Amino acid sequence: MTSMLLRCADHPGAPAGPRPGEVADPGPLARSADRPPWPGEVGLLALARGLTRNVGLWPEVFAPAERVWHRMVSSDDFEAWVIGWPPGGAIELHDHGDAAGVVVVASGELVQSAVTTGADGAVGTATTVLAAGGSVTFGAGHVHDIVNMGVAPAVSVHVYAPRLTAMTFYRIARGRLVRDRTVRCEQGEATP
Repeated sequence: MTSMLLRCADHPGAPAGPRPGEVADPGPLARSADRPPWPGEVGLLALARGLTRNVGLWPEVFAPAERVWHRMVSSDDFEAWVIGWPPGGAIELHDHGDAAGVVVVASGELVQSAVTTGADGAVGTATTVLAAGGSVTFGAGHVHDIVNMGVAPAVSVHVYAPRLTAMTFYRIARGRLVRDRTVRCEQGEATP
């Protein structure tokens, strides 16, 4: 696994020279013992739903030529982003480090594919279609991708707690989850 520090101006999909064949443990990541979850799934969902009323403050997310994101609010405890997705816009399989999170679709439609592990240990994906108003919540260690498969742009709000400090990108190879690279994030500078 390779680590790097990403600033918002950097391209989020640039490879960082992964170690070929490094297999990731698909189990959930442990939350830091000295930091209790805040504010929990219900609180994160309420916060994200409330923030969807403010996405109009970022008009450029409504007709993007490529996936764009803007930090809405950030603290040491949580971070919220608004993301604009053009048709075909996507982010590959990734986690959010030790952060739990929620995604709420403000407009359009997104498709999430979440990594699942079968009884035999084989890794697959479960797909969820998120129409406007739809949401998904997840704990630390959740690995997923998101894509706009529609013909119109989509806008979503993403809230993470604690704030993002790292994201690891993956691929599935021979029924296993394989780490490609890890991106380290400074406060307010991330690839949500």
